[in-house]
Amino acid sequence: MNDVRHIKQVADYILFVGSKVQHPLVSVVHFDELPEVRHSFNHYEVYGFFIHESNEIELTLGKGQYHYTKDSLICVQPGGMGGKHDDGNTVQLTGWALLFHPTLLAGTSLEKSIRQYSVYSYPTNEALTLDSYERNIIVSIIRSILYELTEHRNDSELKSIIVNYIELILNYSQRAFNRQHHVHPNVNNNDRIAQLYSLLNKYYDGELQLEHGLPTVAYCADQLHITPNYLGDIVKEGTGSSALNYIHRFIISKAKNLLLNGESISETAYKLGFEYPQHLSRMFKRIETLSPTEFMDSQK
Repeated sequence: MNDVRHIKQVADYILFVGSKVQHPLVSVVHFDELPEVRHSFNHYEVYGFFIHESNEIELTLGKGQYHYTKDSLICVQPGGMGGKHDDGNTVQLTGWALLFHPTLLAGTSLEKSIRQYSVYSYPTNEALTLDSYERNIIVSIIRSILYELTEHRNDSELKSIIVNYIELILNYSQRAFNRQHHVHPNVNNNDRIAQLYSLLNKYYDGELQLEHGLPTVAYCADQLHITPNYLGDIVKEGTGSSALNYIHRFIISKAKNLLLNGESISETAYKLGFEYPQHLSRMFKRIETLSPTEFMDSQK
């Protein structure tokens, strides 16, 4: 009963909770209007924002507990895993959700810049805590998106309007993140970490690992035009983790996605740039406290 639910399309989640799909690439859920739903542990291939009006459910993110309150904004991105494993029970969810597929952003400036927002570049098991104004304005934006999807579904400007609304939510999210993590708006260390995250994505998108192996701290620092020690200091200050550990966590997050999509350990190791499968297994065990095999068994 611990199966992972794969949310490959927006409709995969919307229909599961019993809501209505307003658009194939973006839809809004108002949980208060829906019946109870079974618990589910989800592997997302879409983006999402969740605002729950209660925090009675013990959520997990990856293998750790996810901390949130009724004033929290929960942000998910493609490749993310979280929720509560199906134990046969149902729950009455409250609040709102907005889910959108990466394809919605195609050809927009947000398509590339979305990865630079700190909510997607910091490995953390803590949701964003909103003040009352931020919570109300984000709910208002989600309501506005629902109105547009309902009343102006065929409008030629619909995509532009929806994407602008999403960017506005992200900007409020960034402000909440800066306050929560004591990031001074004039300090660009958080930008450096966002650039590191983007650089790692580009490394694998360009399949550089097949020729050069795993990305290193030295390589990343060189690409960012700073010294390895300075990169280490920035990552340590911003995340509490070493630069090497940050890179390894990124790699293991990709490994989990490949394994959950049916790749073998050997295939996963090759695709990520490991010289031998056992090297992946050692890193996986260190990061997750489980071997790849144990991880897959835990998801069955």
